[in-house]
Amino acid sequence: MNRALDHRFEADRLMVIVPDRLSDLVTKGEITPRYYNPGELFKEVHLVATNDDQPNLEVLQRAVGNARLVFHNLPTGSRHFVRTLGWQHLLTEPFVKRGLDLATKVKPELIRTHNNFLEGVVGSRIKEKLGVPLVISLHGVWDVDDRETMYARIRSRFRTKLEKISLESADVVIAVYAPIKRYASAFGGRRVELIYNIVAGENIKRKQSYELSKPPRLITINRQLPQKNPSNIIRAVAEIDNCHYTVVGDGILHESLRALATDLECADRIEFVKAMPNAELCARLHEFDMMVSHCDYWGTSKTIIEGALAGLPIVINRHPKIEIEEYKGGWIVECENTPEAYKAAIDDLLADSRRRQVLGNLAFETARDRFDPGQMERRTVAVYRELVARAAQRWAAE
Repeated sequence: MNRALDHRFEADRLMVIVPDRLSDLVTKGEITPRYYNPGELFKEVHLVATNDDQPNLEVLQRAVGNARLVFHNLPTGSRHFVRTLGWQHLLTEPFVKRGLDLATKVKPELIRTHNNFLEGVVGSRIKEKLGVPLVISLHGVWDVDDRETMYARIRSRFRTKLEKISLESADVVIAVYAPIKRYASAFGGRRVELIYNIVAGENIKRKQSYELSKPPRLITINRQLPQKNPSNIIRAVAEIDNCHYTVVGDGILHESLRALATDLECADRIEFVKAMPNAELCARLHEFDMMVSHCDYWGTSKTIIEGALAGLPIVINRHPKIEIEEYKGGWIVECENTPEAYKAAIDDLLADSRRRQVLGNLAFETARDRFDPGQMERRTVAVYRELVARAAQRWAAE
């Protein structure tokens, strides 16, 4: 949607509060055009990072389109949880006040926060003080995700109050995959919209041929964390003589994964790529014969959406606790998270060109109908327009 085509839309400033270190996304080439300013609705985007990161703003500009980008740091402190004994109100108040002071100077017409922890509390207080609408997007099912360590479990118990304060305040909660809807509603979200992550669809080329490469080419794209550990895929590949496996990503498991490939004597068939610009990666997806992934999070990652839009056959582990709603419909191959199960699923697809084509086409059709980036952007634009218009009417009546 082009702002210039709608003269009724008069909002100028959007404030987006994120916990991410955006320089990491810049380094990995994961900057999606207009991600922080869908539809280029706003002339000015104030991007607020709750850390001390200093990303390359020239690269980050793509994420706000043609809007003026203004970047701010609003650091919580690297050991904020420990210092505040679980984010107690009185001890977090200086951080919240700095956020309020910043918003008072910026005067945004809409606030969006990514997730509902300290950034969500700041957003709710800004809404309360300035009367601007608040949108919170959720990128995890936070009553079950991110609880692998004792520290994470203790932290989750203390931050529950922040999660509820944030969601109860939000005008709209955006769930970026289906299982989040239950969590958002249970923790106080009054209006929850399922709008999947917007990916860089314009760079994705659809696969045209399902004849195998020589050798066949497999790809995994994930952060290398315990919840996305591809070690069993590596073990499966070690038992498949005739294939080349590309592993794109970085994380705390990276060096151990390289060591595993060496120990299994298959390092010559596995290419590890720590980072690749997302535009280049999306443009090359169609060159691979299949995508193979591991994920224990409760939803669909952006890389799966990108692979499906490219028409790749996709193999992923069956979630250990739930049935992933997005995977229904037979468009994705699910297997147990064991080397034997991955090997059987990969071998089956390598041996059957017709099945690869059927799965690839079905993946594309599903992604086009369910995850289409243009549709997700339009739906986000519609939410923003509605909230800003409603606020403008309220202010005019006061």
